[in-house]
Amino acid sequence: MGIRSLFVFVSLMLSSTFAQQHNLDPAVNGSGDEGWQWLPEVVGATMYPEWVVDNDKGAYLPVYQTAGLDSAEVTRAVIVLQGKQRDCWSSWNAANNALYDATYNDTTIQRSQISIMGPCFLTEADLDAAGQRNVAPDSVSGYSSFNVLDSLVSHYMDRSVYPNLKVLVVGGHSAGGQMAQRYATLRISTDDDDRLHFWVANPASLCWLTSDRPIHNDACEGYDAFKYGLDSNFPAYATKNARALGRDGIIKRYYSRTLNYAWGLEDQGNGDTRCQAQTQGHTRLERGQNFVAMLENMGGIPNLTTIEWVPGVGHSAQDMMASDAGIDKVGVFISRVCYYV
Repeated sequence: MGIRSLFVFVSLMLSSTFAQQHNLDPAVNGSGDEGWQWLPEVVGATMYPEWVVDNDKGAYLPVYQTAGLDSAEVTRAVIVLQGKQRDCWSSWNAANNALYDATYNDTTIQRSQISIMGPCFLTEADLDAAGQRNVAPDSVSGYSSFNVLDSLVSHYMDRSVYPNLKVLVVGGHSAGGQMAQRYATLRISTDDDDRLHFWVANPASLCWLTSDRPIHNDACEGYDAFKYGLDSNFPAYATKNARALGRDGIIKRYYSRTLNYAWGLEDQGNGDTRCQAQTQGHTRLERGQNFVAMLENMGGIPNLTTIEWVPGVGHSAQDMMASDAGIDKVGVFISRVCYYV
């Protein structure tokens, strides 16, 4: 081989080696409306079909988790929550692609130190389409999705398994963002909460902190009941605790948590047409703007809270996670307020 040929060969090898990786979502039969027929394999992940979240109750659910990691080396983890279509594999893949972007742009970030988990909250439609029986946690009476998240958080906070974990992010886009925000609102505090962060992106609605709303509708019953507010109707998971704390106590605890919000400036969709959501604003973006205004009117943005407005992005989990703001929070850079996320 001549020198010129060798140079071209080496150049091609180097360009291939340093090419930015991006994995497409796997093909799956079914749909969010009609039910998914199986859980696909995803590049870079191990799928655990029966991840146990409560041995005593026999509660389990499928999860995707980054494959091939040494848990003792993991310093950061992300639990990424699925959207309305329940395509948990796609949510995991979006977070993993954001991590590819982060490591491509900053070689000091080590994939071997970051674990991503995507729990799969399935419905009867999914199980019926697959011809399977219903399984926990849906079939376990009184066991909520927040109980599941408590268990998954405890898994990562276990210092005997992850002795070097510095930060765990629980977050999601759209319905996943709604779930993360409501979980941050009602989660009962533990000694590990200083390592727990939340990422809320483009939610269709939010759990409002005050009793007033930017758009008044006297005919809208339950506008301040949970999940839209803090007046009443709390799930069994938090009923006793919420009543004991009251609105002021819940807000005080909420302010003590590290919350990172992100809205795409092109996300002009509605997402939730119920009157309770409409009292918060007419679109996802407007509700986000009104929520931030509410925080400012309550005394200013809390010290542990960040707000990101992402230009040129609409209602897309992939684009939100791959944005600079998404990589900063989910892709585990250091945030502007100097907290690891």
